Amino acid sequence: MMNWDNARYVLAVARTGSLRAAATSLGVDQATVARRLRALERELRTALFRRSPEGYHLTDSGRRLLPDMEQMEAMAASIERKSVGMDGTLTGKVRIASTDALARYFLLAALEELQRTAPHIGVTLSTAPAVVDIRRGEADIAIRSARPTDDNVIIRRLATFRLGLYAAENYVRRRGRPKPGTAFQGHDLVMFPEEAVPQYWQALCEEPLTNGRIALETTSQWVYFEALRQGLGIGMMAREIVQKYCPELINIMPDRSGSADIWLVINPDVWSAGRVQAVIAAMTKTFSDAVNQDRLTGK
Repeated sequence: MMNWDNARYVLAVARTGSLRAAATSLGVDQATVARRLRALERELRTALFRRSPEGYHLTDSGRRLLPDMEQMEAMAASIERKSVGMDGTLTGKVRIASTDALARYFLLAALEELQRTAPHIGVTLSTAPAVVDIRRGEADIAIRSARPTDDNVIIRRLATFRLGLYAAENYVRRRGRPKPGTAFQGHDLVMFPEEAVPQYWQALCEEPLTNGRIALETTSQWVYFEALRQGLGIGMMAREIVQKYCPELINIMPDRSGSADIWLVINPDVWSAGRVQAVIAAMTKTFSDAVNQDRLTGK
């Protein structure tokens, strides 16, 4: 009977091209990878790799078998994820993917509450710019500003933020406020790159960008917020964030506004797990409280 676990080692060598790199990726020593690889080749009675000073390269047999091994890997990962969904206890890890800003301003508060109500749940939080693939199990939960189009994941609207145009007091003193309908004539703008948010490169809160000067483009939310604080230009922000964390910023065009939905995306394999449901409940409450508080202020 073939030892299917050895396929993991074949995949690691195929992807990295060397025993050393494969061992590092698997968290084992190089001798273990070599031994597992030889064992599988003996079981299959065929060589899977050509060895050379440049590394390991798949043979014709290896290339034919690789898709089947990848399918085995995917099935094993699916079984593992589904088994998580069967666990109703409030223990274990939950992996969340979010943006830096949403993590700082909302998720940390939710996790602080979660520590009191479910102290045996641990969270791994990723704020990397790349969008994770929820369906492939790269995270259990993701928070996104754009609604996914994948029908194979569970999608819930987490909140709807109100958007406004903001600048620092020192910017307003130097440059004044833009007049509605002038397309930011004579003013500087702070923006995220067009490839990241193409929907906002025609207009901000329904005010065209035609006459404005793009003073700064940044992929970093922290740099974006700090640039507004330091008076580099005008930018669009969620009022829920400004009122609570950046109250020194001025809404420079109150009659221009917009809205942005925040979406909760969950892997259906883990949806029913007790720890996942506890995390979702904590996040939902935190976002709801923030939105409702902002509505109560009337600002």
